[in-house]
Amino acid sequence: MEERYENAAVTWTQQFCRINSFLGAGKREAVFLAEKILKESCDATVTVYDADTEEPYIIAEKICENPKFRLLLEGHLDVVSPEGMEHPFYAEIKDGILYGRGSVDMKGGCGSMLAAFVAACQKPLEGDLYLMFSTDEEYAGEEIKKALEKGHLPKVDFALIAEPTNGTMATAHKGEAWIDVEFFGKSAHSSMPHMGKNAIYMATAFLHNLQAYLLEMKKMVHPLYGAPTMSVGTIEGGSTPNVVPPYAKITIDIRYLPGTSSESFLKVLQNLAVLCKTENEDFSAKITKIGEWNDVCTDRESPTFRRIWQAASKAMGKEVGLTVMTGWGEGGFMNLYGIPVVTLGQGKMVCPIVRKNRSMWMKSKKWHWLMNRSSTRCVA
Repeated sequence: MEERYENAAVTWTQQFCRINSFLGAGKREAVFLAEKILKESCDATVTVYDADTEEPYIIAEKICENPKFRLLLEGHLDVVSPEGMEHPFYAEIKDGILYGRGSVDMKGGCGSMLAAFVAACQKPLEGDLYLMFSTDEEYAGEEIKKALEKGHLPKVDFALIAEPTNGTMATAHKGEAWIDVEFFGKSAHSSMPHMGKNAIYMATAFLHNLQAYLLEMKKMVHPLYGAPTMSVGTIEGGSTPNVVPPYAKITIDIRYLPGTSSESFLKVLQNLAVLCKTENEDFSAKITKIGEWNDVCTDRESPTFRRIWQAASKAMGKEVGLTVMTGWGEGGFMNLYGIPVVTLGQGKMVCPIVRKNRSMWMKSKKWHWLMNRSSTRCVA
């Protein structure tokens, strides 16, 4: 890419990073900025969807006659909470480093894809090129699903997401599902606990059997994807110490291997409930899947993938390494619609995070990400 577009990528990243796109108003501002840049810089067709909502998204398209290929560049402009950061939206560049919330996850990627899209629009194309920026990835990541369902995006031949992968190309990530397990007992005064049925005790028995199964899960190791996981993320129950709790609930996060599904693990949980019932006839539970986010599993041997990988390696001047992602990304919903997708971006996470309601929140007072893009490194 020409130097002017590399410089534009840095400039546009800095402009995006000065916007507090954790908030709804900031999400709209970021999307409208992208719209302004696109309309001023190229002749693509640009459309903003859900413009008057808390989560707008934008799609640009450059269409040609008789396209031989259709490629989507996709990313998100929303960020996680800036709470605890000092000057999270100053977006200052010091010693070649751009500091700002979201500079890597993933406004740096968005700035780069924006520059690449604009640059491509200046040349004759033999295929259709699409660019989409969402603003709900850190919460639910369902705007890409909405765009495909409503026909705002076609089923393209390939998609690339510029999330940080430290310069390697991720071809897969695990699927994710959330499962509620509710336990139903009977209330009684704690001075006469035998008159009640303690739902927390039921949850404890279930968790005891679940922990035994988790030891077996560690043996289900795939040479490329690792092992599937289950983790109990929340537990609730009871209202006051002097009442036998009639209700309790746990929520389990399941990460299943690419190319599989959550159904086998849902069956495992149901079998554990049956086991608990044989151990205690008063045991009563209900198991419900409350959410699912699809896996990514792109065939590394397909001609389309090889073409994309070779093009990326040529552009970067070296063979791009292949990897898998540990977390979830919007590519999961693309894969659900049969679109091959890879994730390729500079930068990597260097500090642990925790998700809450599909949103990332800081676990430490300052949360740094490092990015190498062109001559500028970004820290968010």
